[in-house]
Amino acid sequence: MTKYGANKTVVNGITFDSKQEADYYEHLLAKQKAGYIKEIELQPVLNIMPTFNYYGKKRRKMDYKLDFHVTYHDDYEVWIDIKGFATADAKMKRKITEYMHKDKHIIWIAKSLKYGDRFGWIEYDELVKKRAADKRKKK
Repeated sequence: MTKYGANKTVVNGITFDSKQEADYYEHLLAKQKAGYIKEIELQPVLNIMPTFNYYGKKRRKMDYKLDFHVTYHDDYEVWIDIKGFATADAKMKRKITEYMHKDKHIIWIAKSLKYGDRFGWIEYDELVKKRAADKRKKK
């Protein structure tokens, strides 16, 4: 179990950091088998800050490792990160990545049987909005 309570899960001999991530991989494989997806890359890395020197001290580069890079048959690409919840560090890294890679469509996906599509998947930002709206209704 990870520090966030996720259990590592194996699918087709590949170990995923969480069951949600493994489930989404199976979802992508089904879409690929149906002919919607051309290619699925696992654990793509986007560089968000190169190595640099600061007053004589070497600072390491900073990368953002996502869960999937999906290419569709029309060559449209999307970079996907599966989120159970977002830490402050994750939000900051996401914002830096979006700034540094404005040409890339980066999305966070979450699973919610209540708010998601028929498979339970929903964009994380949309899920946050829907939960907040429901919370306001209850008051």
